[in-house]
Amino acid sequence: MKIKLLTSRTDASIGLRLAGVETVLVRTADQAVQAIEELRSQQDTGLLLITAEMENWCSEQLAAIRKNGRPLVTSVPDSKNGFNQSDTISDYIKNAIGIQID
Repeated sequence: MKIKLLTSRTDASIGLRLAGVETVLVRTADQAVQAIEELRSQQDTGLLLITAEMENWCSEQLAAIRKNGRPLVTSVPDSKNGFNQSDTISDYIKNAIGIQID
């Protein structure tokens, strides 16, 4: 299973790509909705990370994914929305799924 990030922030995309996370960079709400529909159809996505802006843009689609239970969706902060320097992405993943990623 793959971990993928959906974001509108270039800094989040670059940082997570360096960690091996596949990223989908979108610029508009319409692009975000289309990207989520594509991600839903992919069977290899196990964890979908989204930034706060994606929660606002795609709340209906994300609610449907969460109801279905697959892929697991968790929100991660970015430099614009509440990123705390002492937190790490692996901490957010651990809190979301209960598994430590090193």
